[in-house]
Amino acid sequence: MGYDMYTVQEADADEKAAVQAAQKVCSALVRPWTLTEGTPEREAAEKAHREAFAAYDAAQKSYFRLNIWGMSVCAQWMDRLGMLTNEAAPEWPELAAYGLDDWPDSEDDDLSDADHRYLTAQAAVLAYEPQPVTGIPAHKFGSNDGWLVTPAQCAAALSVWENAPAEHREAVEAEREWWPSWIAFLAHSQQRGGFRVH
Repeated sequence: MGYDMYTVQEADADEKAAVQAAQKVCSALVRPWTLTEGTPEREAAEKAHREAFAAYDAAQKSYFRLNIWGMSVCAQWMDRLGMLTNEAAPEWPELAAYGLDDWPDSEDDDLSDADHRYLTAQAAVLAYEPQPVTGIPAHKFGSNDGWLVTPAQCAAALSVWENAPAEHREAVEAEREWWPSWIAFLAHSQQRGGFRVH
């Protein structure tokens, strides 16, 4: 269980090729746990494993994943730095208001007019962008319902980060080794239509 975040515009051909190449390297690795602990062979295999999977993660510019705890930590740091805002989400559309008894699936081929109207209202809630844009609304990291973090929200959060005191930036980077990758993902997402939180 966790949070899978994808840019709205999917990975381009170059990124897909880089990810596929990195996957092949990872698949060809000797599994460290099959070797005797404390041996030079085990240590070398563990090092190769770490490096290969780090390269795989780096290749995935259009995808970022955090587990539940990781997202909590990420949101706490973003809040401390001022990268999040506290606007409440709009009210979720009520099924009954559209004459529906069950949630429609956007991938169904036989959606009714009511289904389409409901999904349009739902999409507006997920994409909510309160003005002026000064960061990312914190509720968009509170569930994996497909919230859209817009390019403007990415840009605002990045601006706050870039202008944060150096000691604050150094503190989070020292505590969370994945933080530079997160910042890179926000910057990439700003150019790719934003990202969805699933």
